[in-house]
This record gives sequence, C-alpha cells and structure tokens, in this order.
Amino acid sequence: MQVTYPVIVLAILFSGIASGFITFRMSGMRLAPHFGALILAIIVTFAGIVTGSIWVVYAAAALQLIAAITAFTQTWATLKYNFQTAPAYAPHLALMAMVPVLAIASVL
Repeated sequence: MQVTYPVIVLAILFSGIASGFITFRMSGMRLAPHFGALILAIIVTFAGIVTGSIWVVYAAAALQLIAAITAFTQTWATLKYNFQTAPAYAPHLALMAMVPVLAIASVL
C-alpha cells in the first residue's frame, strides 16, 4: 500500500483542527458533529498508515468523506444567512474541500 496520499490527508486533517478551532469558537457547539467526525478521521487515518491494512484505509476514507460533508452541512446556515462572517470559515472549508479528492486517491 502506498502511504503518500493518506499521509497528506492526515496533515490536512491536522491543519483542519487548527484552522477550524476559530470557526468552532465562533459557531459554538453547532460544529460538534463535524469536529467529532474530524477527530475520528484523524485517528482512523493514522491507524491505516500504521497498520497498512487496506480495510482500515477504506474506513479512513469513508470517515474523511463524512468529515468533509459535515463541514459544509454544519456551516451552511451561517454561510447562507450571515455572509459577513463567511470569510472566517474560508480557510477551514478550503482544507475540507481537498479531503475528498485525496481520500479517493488514497484508495485507488
């Protein structure tokens, strides 16, 4: 198994924690499902890298996709109705937009 893409995704997920912290502080607990999915994706991605099991990598890719989906679904109301604060969400959403592409690349 090639670990290049999972390692890149792991770095992006860790960056997502850092960039998303301010977003989490602005939105309160509404982003808790996203950060739960993000933390689970980090743990399973790391486990996939360490074990080398393709099934763990598949599970990690699924959790990465869920983390990306929850990023957009949890912030949709804020982006739709409170566009003045939308630029604060841009760094985190940009990182989360890269995750599905790399998740697919890691299982191919």
